[in-house]
Amino acid sequence: MTDTIFAHPVTTAVIAGFLLIGIIGKVMKFSFERIAKWYLYVSVFSAVIVMNSIFFPFIGGKDYFFRFSVELALASVVLWWAFEAKKGELGHRVKALFKKPLVIATTVFVAIFQLACLFAYDANAAFWSNYERGEGGFQILHYYLFFLLLVFLFTEEKEWKNIFKFSLVATGFMILYGILGNYSVNGFIGPYAGGGAPTTGWWHTLVDGRFQGSLGNPAYVNAYLLFSMFYVGYLWTAAKIAGTLKKYGAWLYGILLAALLFFFVIGQTRGAFLGLAAGAFAAVIYIIFASKGKTRKWGAIALGILILLGVGIYEVRNTKFVQSFPEGRLLQISFSDSTAQSRFWVWHEAWQGFLQRPVLGWGPENFTAVYDQNFNTKFYVPGQSSETWFDRAHSIYFDYLCETGILGFLAYLAIFVTFFVTLFKKFHKDRREQGAEAHHKTALNIQRSLLVAVPVAYLIQGVAIFDVLPMYISLFMLLAFEVYYTHHEHAQ
Repeated sequence: MTDTIFAHPVTTAVIAGFLLIGIIGKVMKFSFERIAKWYLYVSVFSAVIVMNSIFFPFIGGKDYFFRFSVELALASVVLWWAFEAKKGELGHRVKALFKKPLVIATTVFVAIFQLACLFAYDANAAFWSNYERGEGGFQILHYYLFFLLLVFLFTEEKEWKNIFKFSLVATGFMILYGILGNYSVNGFIGPYAGGGAPTTGWWHTLVDGRFQGSLGNPAYVNAYLLFSMFYVGYLWTAAKIAGTLKKYGAWLYGILLAALLFFFVIGQTRGAFLGLAAGAFAAVIYIIFASKGKTRKWGAIALGILILLGVGIYEVRNTKFVQSFPEGRLLQISFSDSTAQSRFWVWHEAWQGFLQRPVLGWGPENFTAVYDQNFNTKFYVPGQSSETWFDRAHSIYFDYLCETGILGFLAYLAIFVTFFVTLFKKFHKDRREQGAEAHHKTALNIQRSLLVAVPVAYLIQGVAIFDVLPMYISLFMLLAFEVYYTHHEHAQ
């Protein structure tokens, strides 16, 4: 399998492309530090990679692409240190890096994750993972390195705007792949690859099946789009605050957000829908408490609209009219349906696994041992198509609790506690220093509300899904951005 992967022409082209970036950079006399930044920009395109020739086409290629890009970024930083950095500059910047609370919290989590790998039921599987997932200790080290390099290298807002823009371009390619897959274009994998496509026209072919993009799973697409919406919102508010937002630019951001919402809806993932709703609610609450005058009034109106929409949707969720639409699945939230029941059963198994190994858990990628040992026969329904095998608890919380124990679980939650504490300290400090006359205060409050909303949305949607590469990249990028946002005075 390994020989096949590395002999694949796409892989060869990717490696050649990475090397070409470095060569072109040096020909154009870029510093190694700048080349490292470009490798990080490129890394976000891992979400688009699909390798049809391997057993799990939506997984392996993404992992290799991301690892190569991060490793080359690290190599470029080492070359910068060896040939271009001033004496003592690296040590000074690294010391400053590890004084930041969120860096410390993330480091503790990664360290405990590696300990969980070391003492795992199957340490080999815990660290190296497998071709289906690829999310063991080795991969987590790459996410952590990605996070550290972003904090270390991206010290100006323009660099963060650039990587958000690159991420949105990657999102566009992810969506384009999904569209081509839906229409069964040769070489593109879609939901109708095995037949069964709607025969009622191009529109139904696009919207009737759950949209999976280049990620291979609609649930991943929706979680990924939550972060993409944040990038759009941040870029819009940043341009508004800087006074560079043109009228056509505002329309462009609006159209882009509407497009992302459209593909979010046809992904039909209920957990992500609840996450988006929770994020919107958190954003509006923040605006109400942080603003004054008209902005607070509009915030209160928005809150009222959200509440009315929520009540209205709840009341009509089971009507024949709503259920007649494919996307009506988003509103059919019930604790008694088969999907919810299977989640409850597998969470119970994860809880039993935690009780058996409570400190450091069973180790990442070891949930199958827990599942087999505590198998619930209710998963098997004779004569019916039922899901009888799980390698994840289908919840970020139960996954971390079972696989990394109470230490890993608390360390994971500590990341978000630190995130919000440092963020609100930053907000309070800025309000005290800027006063009520701060320029573009409404846009600034909207920007801050987005920073509050996106982790809330992520944490809510994660109740019923686990993290994979596209979400991990987005999460660690958000964490790195928060470090920048809360420690640079010009991040206003």
